[in-house]
Amino acid sequence: MARAEVQSNFYEILRVGRDASAGVVRESYRRLMQHAGNHPDRGGDTKTAALINKAYSVLSDPDQRRDYDHRLDILQHVTAGIAVEPVRKALDPRLVCMFCEQPHGVVCHDAPEVGCEVCGSPLRSVANKRMDAADQRAVHRLDKRLDLTFFTHWQQPIGFAARTEDISPQGLRMVTRRDIRSGQRIRLVSDILEAVGDITHCVPRHTRWRTENVAGVAFLTLRLARSVGGFVSRRA
Repeated sequence: MARAEVQSNFYEILRVGRDASAGVVRESYRRLMQHAGNHPDRGGDTKTAALINKAYSVLSDPDQRRDYDHRLDILQHVTAGIAVEPVRKALDPRLVCMFCEQPHGVVCHDAPEVGCEVCGSPLRSVANKRMDAADQRAVHRLDKRLDLTFFTHWQQPIGFAARTEDISPQGLRMVTRRDIRSGQRIRLVSDILEAVGDITHCVPRHTRWRTENVAGVAFLTLRLARSVGGFVSRRA
């Protein structure tokens, strides 16, 4: 979504508040297009009608609206001179979950397969001194093209789709059509591995048909979920 679209403020265009329900958004759109005479068939301006249609197409779709709200928050923070990314607390993975930040009380090196009781995220750190040879061999044998689901915050009901382009014991490179940003902490889930990591960088990649975001993710914690090819993980 372009910056100019966020600056237009779709909520103001539809004359609804940010907490407006889907029904309120729909009724306001109908009122503006039909009763207020903005529809071109009723003598309305085509550019105004196009902007109203664009606002409605975004705010009536839950996923697009969530992305738009996120971008709107960023713009409002920048305008107010507030840092977009709050300073992240220094967390110890031996004591708290790196995703939901809840204490876990698990001795992770003794039970590497155990997940957080609150959010299910893996707890074992992937710091070099903690990752043994078996873990590294397992990761190296993973298919570099892996379908993923990722979550940007705890209690997010539905994850976003992504695919990997490369995987190493310390992280991966993934491609997604969702909006993500450097410094964001995410949880990754697949049939083969689960991880919590930080996005180290994110750049757009334009193809003929669409724009994707290519992001690097540095693992903080990792759990291998099952056997990989001919190699059987200790977590299988």
